[in-house]
Amino acid sequence: MKLIDKTSLYYILFTLPVLVISAIFSYWFMMHELGESNEDLLQTRAEVVEQHLLQNDTLILNIFKENKELFIKEIDREVSILQKISDTLIYSEIQKEFVMNKMLSKSVKLNNRNYLIKVWKASMENDEVLEVIITVFITILVLLLLILFFINIKISKTLWNPFFETVNTIKKFNVSNGTTLEFKKTSISEFQELNTSLKLMTEKMILDYNNQKKFSENASHEFQTPLAVIKSKIDLLLQSKNLTENEFNLLGSIDDSISKLSKINKTLLLLSKIENKQFENATKVFIKPILEKIISNYEAYIQEKEITIINSISSNYTLFINEELGYILLNNLIQNAIRHNVLQGKITITNESNSLIIANSGNEKELNANLIFERFEKKSNDSNSIGLGLSIVKEIAELNTISIIYNFENNQHFFKLIQNIELK
Repeated sequence: MKLIDKTSLYYILFTLPVLVISAIFSYWFMMHELGESNEDLLQTRAEVVEQHLLQNDTLILNIFKENKELFIKEIDREVSILQKISDTLIYSEIQKEFVMNKMLSKSVKLNNRNYLIKVWKASMENDEVLEVIITVFITILVLLLLILFFINIKISKTLWNPFFETVNTIKKFNVSNGTTLEFKKTSISEFQELNTSLKLMTEKMILDYNNQKKFSENASHEFQTPLAVIKSKIDLLLQSKNLTENEFNLLGSIDDSISKLSKINKTLLLLSKIENKQFENATKVFIKPILEKIISNYEAYIQEKEITIINSISSNYTLFINEELGYILLNNLIQNAIRHNVLQGKITITNESNSLIIANSGNEKELNANLIFERFEKKSNDSNSIGLGLSIVKEIAELNTISIIYNFENNQHFFKLIQNIELK
C-alpha cells in the first residue's frame, strides 16, 4: 500500500469514531431541544386558551378545536389537576394512523368556573430523527471520502513529487559507473535531508566499491606471481634425477595443490568481477557456435570416456548475455556434464522457445537443488573439482536475468536455462 493511501486510511479510521460520537450527540441534542420546544409551545397555547376563556372568546376556541389540537371541558369546581406534560398516541385522520403527540393537561379556574384544558401537538418520532441523523452522517462520510481522494491526487502530484523524483534517481544508480547521485533541490526539509543522506551514502558506496575492486584485482595479481614462482621451482625439482620416489610423489602432490590454488584464485576473481558487474552490456548471442567450440575443446576427454554428444540445438537460438560470460557459463555446464558423466555415457543439448537444456547421464543420485549452486559445494570426489563451477553459472545467470533449474529424471541430470526477457 502506498504511503499516501495509508495516510488517508488512518484519517478515515480516526474520523469515523468522531463522526459516530457526533451523530449520537446530535441525536440526543435534537431530541432534547425538540422536547423543550414542544413543551414551550404547548405552554404558550395553554396560556392563549386561558386568555380566550377569560374573555369568553368562543370563536377562536372553536378554531382550535376544529384543528383537533385542543380539548376543553368544564369540571367540578373542587377538582384540581396540576399541569402535566406527557407523551400520548392520537389517531391522525390525515395519516390514517396513531401519531406520537406531546400533551399538556391541567385545570384552570376562570370566571368562577373550573375547566379541564388539554392541548397537544404532534412531535417528531425517534425513528424519524434517527433517519435524519443517519442521512446526514452518510452524506458527511461520502463527502469526506471524496475530499480525501481529491487531496490524495493533489498531494501525490505536488507535495510528494520530490520524493518520486528521488526514487527515480536512485533506480538509475549503478555503483560500477562511478557517478554520484545528483538530486533536485526541494523546499521540503525532510526530503532535502533524505537527498543529502542518500548522496553521502552513494558516495561512500562508490568509494568502497572501488577500493574492493582494486583490492581484489591487486590481491589476485599478487597471489598469482608467487604461485607461478613456486610452481616453476617445483617443476625444476621434479626434473631432478636425485629425487626418491617418495619425494617425487610429495612434489607432485604440492604441484597439484598449487595448480588448484591458482585456479581457485582466478575463479574467485571472476566471481568478484561478475558480482561487481565489471563486464560489458549484454547482447544477443547465438549459442550453437559457442557450444560447438566448447565441445571441440573437450574432444579428448569426451573420447576418453566414450561419451556420446547429441547437440540438437537450433542454429538460430540466442541468449541475451555478455558473450564472454555466455562462453564461461556454457563451458562450465559442459565441463560439469563431462566430469560427472559415466563411461560410455551421454550428453544431450536441446532448446525450446525460450530455454536451453543440457542433460547428462551419471552414476550419482539426485543432487540437492538447494546446495549445488553454493560455493565450494563439491558434487563428486573428483580432485580436479574446486566446487565453484556451478556457483559461477548461477552468478552469470542471475546477472543476465536467466533462471537456472536443476532436476533429475530417468538417471539423467538436467540443467535448464530460461531467459526471462523477451528477445526482439
